[in-house]
Parts: sequence; C-alpha cells; structure tokens
Amino acid sequence: MIKYFFRGIPDGYVFPNGSRIHWIMMAFILMGVELIIKYRNELREDKYNKIFKVFMITMLSIQQIILYLWYEFSGYFTIHESLPLYNCRVAIIFTIFALISNKDFYKNICCYWGIIGAISALAFPTVDPFKFPHYTGLSFFLGHALLLWSGIYLLVVERHDIDKKSLFSVLIFTNVYHSIIFIFNILTSSNYCYLNSPPFSIGIIDNMNQLIYTFTAFNVFNIFFIIFYLMYKILCMYRSKREDVMRYSK
Repeated sequence: MIKYFFRGIPDGYVFPNGSRIHWIMMAFILMGVELIIKYRNELREDKYNKIFKVFMITMLSIQQIILYLWYEFSGYFTIHESLPLYNCRVAIIFTIFALISNKDFYKNICCYWGIIGAISALAFPTVDPFKFPHYTGLSFFLGHALLLWSGIYLLVVERHDIDKKSLFSVLIFTNVYHSIIFIFNILTSSNYCYLNSPPFSIGIIDNMNQLIYTFTAFNVFNIFFIIFYLMYKILCMYRSKREDVMRYSK
C-alpha cells in the first residue's frame, strides 16, 4: 500500500475540477479559514500562538521534504517541473521563514504570493497525473491549504499590515524573479510560474504569441497583487468604521 501511495509511474489521471470531491476539499479548507478568523483572539495568546506556529512550520516542512524525496527516489524527477521554482513552492519556503524569523519581507511574500497563489491553485488545481491514493494529490491540497491558512493567520491573528511599501517591494521582487525564471524556462524548455504557457487550455490564450502571452502573464500577477492590496485596504476601512460605530453606540 505504501509503495502504491508513492509510486512513480503516472496513470494519466486528470483531476476533475468542479467535481464533488473538489467542492468537499474546498469546503474543508474554507472551514479552516473560518476557524482561524473566528478564534483569532484565542490564537493571539502566547500558548496557542506558539502551538499554531510550530504546527504550521512542521507540517509545511514535512510536506516539502517528502515531496522532493519522492521526486528523487521515485524516478519522476525532471528539471522541467520538479524544482522549487513555482510561485507557491517558493511561497511555502518563505512562509516557513516568516513563521520562524518574523521578518516582514517573508510575511509579505506569504500574504501576496501565498494567499493569491493558494486560492488560484485550489480553484483550478493542476495535480500530477496519479489516481488516488497518491502522495502528490495529498501534497498539492495540503500544501496549498497550509499556505492559505498561514497567510490568513498573518493578516488576521498577527495583524501583519499590507501597506504601499509592501506592495512595491513585492511587485519589484516578483518581476525580477519572473524575469530570471523566464530566462531559465527558455534555457531548459520549462514552464515554471506558467510564464511560457498556461497550466491548462484557456481558449484564445492557447494561440497567443509567445511574447504577448508572457507579457500578459507578468502583468496578471501584478494586477492580482494590486487588487489584493486594494481589497485589504477596503476591508480595513470597513472594520475600522464598524469598530467606531460599536464604540459610540455603547
């Protein structure tokens, strides 16, 4: 059973997006988000705060270590898609650093790359072609769920502030990183960060000129980050006004 769970020969399986199992997983993950928001005050207490951090660091580390060990020993490793160069894989590593070091830069990457990347990946999952049960399927959903929960934790529990400075630093880092990855993709015929082609067929985009597609991909990331920043600020303003109303009504 264990050998089958970690098998390296693909089945050609395609995860059914929008299926019942997909919706069940999404509901479970959103339930986790709801619990973090609901018990945010309790999670701020030293005891529970430490437990939550240790749990997240441990789970994310184990998920990553097992994934790359599987790539190495299953024979499924390929330079084209097995390196930790995708946005969410980088975000997971930075999230671990953020929870350990408490550095703002790592937290920013976790919030911008992690939350947006996790939501996108979970909404439109591109799972390795292995039928259930298999580690890659578990790793995909578990890794992105933990990434999303960590980002929500930083924003809601630790109250990490998303300001203009963080937005600009993330935009600069993202575009520099994507420029390097774009070159790496060309040299290795890879598609990390999906800068050379989309992860699945998207109609008119499939026939788009390579440079136009890459330019579009770069800017889609930028636009998503700006929208995320604006939505965060709107929610902060709403929360502030709500607290003022509650304060004056007493």
